[in-house]
Amino acid sequence: MSKLIEYIKTAFWIILFLQIAPPVIKNISKNLFDTIEPKNKVGLIIVNEIITSSTKISSQLKKFFKDPEIKAILLKIDSPGGAAGSTEAISQEIILLKKQHPKPIVAYSENLCASGAYYVAAATDRIITTNSALVGSIGTKLNTQFKVQDLLARYDIKTHSVASGNYKNALDICVPMTEEQQAMLQSLTDNSYEQFTLDISKYRHLNLNQKSIWADGKIFTGNDALKLKLIDEIGNLSTAISYIKQQILHSDREIELIKCAGTSRLEKLLYPDHDEDDSVQESFTQQICSELFSWLSKQGVQRSAF
Repeated sequence: MSKLIEYIKTAFWIILFLQIAPPVIKNISKNLFDTIEPKNKVGLIIVNEIITSSTKISSQLKKFFKDPEIKAILLKIDSPGGAAGSTEAISQEIILLKKQHPKPIVAYSENLCASGAYYVAAATDRIITTNSALVGSIGTKLNTQFKVQDLLARYDIKTHSVASGNYKNALDICVPMTEEQQAMLQSLTDNSYEQFTLDISKYRHLNLNQKSIWADGKIFTGNDALKLKLIDEIGNLSTAISYIKQQILHSDREIELIKCAGTSRLEKLLYPDHDEDDSVQESFTQQICSELFSWLSKQGVQRSAF
């Protein structure tokens, strides 16, 4: 039994060493090369989904703006937009952070930078998109519930709701919308639209009196958006990185894109690429365990002992 315990201990330390050593050595080597030939660190924030909350993106922005090692920020956007309040909050967060912690921030989009996503991009210092990217869709929309009162009446189905306030059941699918309720909802979208276009005109230095041209909800290609001054340049990711390197940092040093990791310092030390190589790490672990079981089996130890 004592021999079995020794086998297990030895196997444990072998697995631990094999798991820890490669990433630690890689991290040490990386830090050594960075010391010999330092790179300019640029924070990379990826927005590639519908924006329903400002929390995650705002948190990443704060971290990069406050980090003195981060020289600039690249906001990579491929999103159709999202909630008006959330996108406005992120936009305002960028403006505030630029004042508190002056640092250049560039937005880049390959495919889609529309509606609220454009609201976010417009707050940055420069917008670069591909020629085929879809840009704009500057407008607001309130998705009201569909109404089913006619369908219910057809099958003689009756519903009853109790509400206080003339506008409380405006979105009730079983209750017809009154003209007053319709006017109230239209007023909400109008107010949101006015704020949206006002901010865009300030950020992009556009004539607010001509918003019917650039802010009627229309979507533009990157080329058309450039003509309307909704973006600053046509290019790709290399264009955005080159602009940061040459026009902002004025340095020949290589650019290192830094993602905002959600892991602890210890996890980052042990597994610096853990978020990108989970499948590789899992496969490696399975391979080691398989080899361990094989080795123990040759020593006369059965798996059932575990």
